Amino acid sequence: MKLFRRKFEIIQEQAFRELPYECCGLLVGIRQKDHKGNIENIVYEVAPCRNCLYFGKEQGFEISHQDYLDIEREAARHGFDIIGSYHSHINSPAIPSLHDVDFARAGHTLLIIALINGRPKEVTAWLRRESGGFHQEQIRVVE
Repeated sequence: MKLFRRKFEIIQEQAFRELPYECCGLLVGIRQKDHKGNIENIVYEVAPCRNCLYFGKEQGFEISHQDYLDIEREAARHGFDIIGSYHSHINSPAIPSLHDVDFARAGHTLLIIALINGRPKEVTAWLRRESGGFHQEQIRVVE
């Protein structure tokens, strides 16, 4: 995954701002295939969303269906797709939870930022495979 530095900073800022709750949002960009058929996601925009879970925002997130549709429509107007989502984990590792597994469709990338005791610990990205399960993606933060 290629992620521009300012977009990465926006995700970090949102994660801190929404403590003690999980933040969430969508990743907008393109999927690019190389000559070997490997896919690289290139994130051009991040779309912060409101965590609309009623209970349990400390350990989960939900993006409203309407937010998803609105962002999908706006992305398409600019020639982009929703290629994934991001969220924070509070005092737990940056690996997909059972909720994350249920949320992600095949081809969807999850970017997870782990905050331990209010401090950033790690950031990971996971691509949901067609066959199920996740494959960890390398994150390249670029200028």
